[in-house]
Amino acid sequence: WINPSSPLYGAGFAVEWRYQFRGRGRLILAYDGKTDRLADTQEEGATLDFEALHEKGNASLLLQEAKVLHSGTYICTVYLPHLLAQVALDLEIEEPPSLSIHPSTLPLAVPGQTINVQCEASGFAPLPVEFSWEIKGADGKSKTLDSFSVTGHRQAWDRTFSQTSRLEIDTSKLDLGRGGELTCVAAHAGGTRRTSVTLNVIGFSSPSIEDSMAMVGVALVLYGLIKFVSWTFTSSGSAEADKQDKKEK
Repeated sequence: WINPSSPLYGAGFAVEWRYQFRGRGRLILAYDGKTDRLADTQEEGATLDFEALHEKGNASLLLQEAKVLHSGTYICTVYLPHLLAQVALDLEIEEPPSLSIHPSTLPLAVPGQTINVQCEASGFAPLPVEFSWEIKGADGKSKTLDSFSVTGHRQAWDRTFSQTSRLEIDTSKLDLGRGGELTCVAAHAGGTRRTSVTLNVIGFSSPSIEDSMAMVGVALVLYGLIKFVSWTFTSSGSAEADKQDKKEK
């Protein structure tokens, strides 16, 4: 209809966009070429590029700020006199997960203690998401941890998903030394996300230089306190003895 040599040139036309998802559909946009107007059924954030439509016949649907809720099948129908053309397009919005570790601050651990940590991936679409755990020691070396489980996924009202991984750390089976940086990794089609928390292990057999210096400092403080108390009692005893001698004289 935009080609002057076409017998349909200047003829009336209409464009209609419909949305379908899991058997349910609705009208997104309807345009009447005769009146050059959009119908009142226009959905918020959905429009056409009218200049491209009139100059090039481009009837593409424009969605502003597309979200996961917009994922689904879009059907474009163009009406011309005695003709109808239709095409369906599938749209999938990928949203990477947001990660959070619970507890956000891990308690001090001792050798032989078991620690439970959770990592929650939320607000992602579509499925699936793949979890992994790793810990980076003070020596800079990373170790993969496999003692974790994954819960079933949950879906929110906006069609995004959430899922949780639970990790169990047995400090007696892992050579963690002083601990390190514990990291949860979630691999998703929309992008890989990572979040970390610090794990501190105390009371292991080989103390560091810092620990040794701290213990020496504590020992010196205790020694000084004992000497002070001893001197105080000695001084008090001497004073009492002097008083007693004066009374007898």
